[in-house]
Amino acid sequence: MRKLFVAAIAAAVAVTGFAVIANAGKGEAGTSLDLALKPKKVDKAAGMDVVFEPTKVDDQGTADTSDDVYTPTDKNTIRLPRKSSVDTKARKRCKLTPSEVGQGQNCPKKTRLGAGSTVTFVGGQPLADEKRQGGVPLNGTIEVYNLEEDLLLVVQSCQPGTGPTTDNECVPASQRVVLTGAWRKVATWPKLVVETPSSLHANGIVITRLELNVDKHTKTVKVGGKEVLRAFLLTPETCGGKWKSQVKTNFTDGTKQTIVDKQKCKKPVS
Repeated sequence: MRKLFVAAIAAAVAVTGFAVIANAGKGEAGTSLDLALKPKKVDKAAGMDVVFEPTKVDDQGTADTSDDVYTPTDKNTIRLPRKSSVDTKARKRCKLTPSEVGQGQNCPKKTRLGAGSTVTFVGGQPLADEKRQGGVPLNGTIEVYNLEEDLLLVVQSCQPGTGPTTDNECVPASQRVVLTGAWRKVATWPKLVVETPSSLHANGIVITRLELNVDKHTKTVKVGGKEVLRAFLLTPETCGGKWKSQVKTNFTDGTKQTIVDKQKCKKPVS
């Protein structure tokens, strides 16, 4: 009876698109989040490492990956730990628009926040709800830049056998893709809202893995005659043993999901 009840709940969730909450950084169908602030000490200027697998993958019950079905995302909302903060004034800001960067212009190096890598699938068979079946996996590179209220992610897919995870330099496979993340509540509980461009869905580009490494950035300014250190990212002022991050995802088939990830933090010595 219990098994039937659980199965009924699962079916209801699938039909209604209710937001499923997952723990320990793991979600449904291969999705995951691993977000760590560096250092893990309280009230410190920090960098950030993120490994995110946003796309649901249905293997169709076979070992043949060519029939795998991918459900892309429409929007991802990543929340950093409560009481951390983001200050974009601590780093120079790129003044180019996402459209200008997408057309080939480059943000200055002094506005760069970090870098990373991606895995995308391209050329899959189109299915309903923007899903794709099969396709060719490509490595890609990411450059991360600072805007006034946003984060700019410049993704460059590489030719097969080149780019991250190989010994060969990335040979561009297509025009680069620009993703924009909008910061919200940066002073109390930062969240980054990243919407998937419609052009990715239209061209059958599915991002299955995204790894970001944001460096620590600080800037000393004078306020009231005193020097004050500004940090792009500041860790929370308190530690109860763990800091909690999460990502809320809206998928193209109307379903939603929340993944929670926890990082151990160090309490200050009393």
